[in-house]
Amino acid sequence: MKPSWTTAWFSTWRLSKTHAQPGWLRLLLCILVGAGFGASMVVLAALLSGNLLDTGWWRPSLAMSMQLGSLIASMTLACFRLVELSLPASSLAGLNDGRDFRSVLVFVGIPTLCSGLGLTMVDTWHRWQRLGYLPLPRLPDKSTLITFLFCGALFAGLSLWRMRAQLRAEKAQSQLSEAQLRLLQAQIEPHFLFNTLANVQGLIDYDPPRAKHMLDAFTDYLRASLQQLRAQDVSLAQELDLARAYLEVMQCRMGDRLQTRLDVPETLREARIPPLLLQPLIENAIHHGLEPQLAGGLLQLRARAQGPGLQIDIEDSGIGLALARQRPRRGHGLALQNIRERLLAAYGPDASLALMDGPGGVGTRVRLTLPQLRPHSSDTHD
Repeated sequence: MKPSWTTAWFSTWRLSKTHAQPGWLRLLLCILVGAGFGASMVVLAALLSGNLLDTGWWRPSLAMSMQLGSLIASMTLACFRLVELSLPASSLAGLNDGRDFRSVLVFVGIPTLCSGLGLTMVDTWHRWQRLGYLPLPRLPDKSTLITFLFCGALFAGLSLWRMRAQLRAEKAQSQLSEAQLRLLQAQIEPHFLFNTLANVQGLIDYDPPRAKHMLDAFTDYLRASLQQLRAQDVSLAQELDLARAYLEVMQCRMGDRLQTRLDVPETLREARIPPLLLQPLIENAIHHGLEPQLAGGLLQLRARAQGPGLQIDIEDSGIGLALARQRPRRGHGLALQNIRERLLAAYGPDASLALMDGPGGVGTRVRLTLPQLRPHSSDTHD
């Protein structure tokens, strides 16, 4: 799902305890869209009245309408923020679904009231400017008030409808991401399963203890993998457990040719991330970087906090990107493409997966950047 101005606009109005956009950006977006809405109302009125070419007819109203639109949008954003601060997250999620009268009351009622209040404030301000003193506030004429209230309610209703449509689209995207996760799992497991079982079969005759150790490690990997397959998000610690189980199997296969180092602070181990992000990247590093190298090498995984988000580096001291690209590639990069699409669906354009040369030009580094740590999802299955 590609980001757009409309996506940013409707995500700005969605009720949430935290937002991807900073507060000043949300306010600026509201001011710009509100001013544009006010200007479009004047243009529409000029068009319907046949006075579009008569700038003297509509120009005096343009500034006031843009001020009014900006004020209404800003006031509505402030009211929504009060709602976000006063209600628990579960109630906010219910309001965002737009399934009952409370959603209409919030998403239509608040902008409508702000439209009337904003019109009164702008009208009173202009009266003060014209009269040069501070009279008691006076309501604008009835027809003007009704027009702006109707337009405010219509705009709010359209926003609610569009937000519900976006939520349905995001739900479909989430289901698609889940299907992609299963596809990714299906891509990973068959060759890994067959290779591992073939190795176990080959070890049984001349090294039974090693064969047993490899089979135990593979069992741990399958158990951790199946648990992640049923979850929408997992802790970084769970993802590391899966990575360790996979590396244990690969250690049995490669022996001393594979050295590993995991560096993850304890403070980050409970961070929630989408499942099955690290294992495919580790597999790529081993398959395309270390296995083709006769001496093998070192694989390192490091996680660091980066502002409100997370940065994970996976480095190998293998043959490097240039040589790896010259070799025939199994899967044609489908795993990396799949992960990028899942990151876009989960975090938007701020998440990234970058492939680069390793430190000093040796090996390869994969950098996974997540813009924010995900809250624990209750939509998981045991």
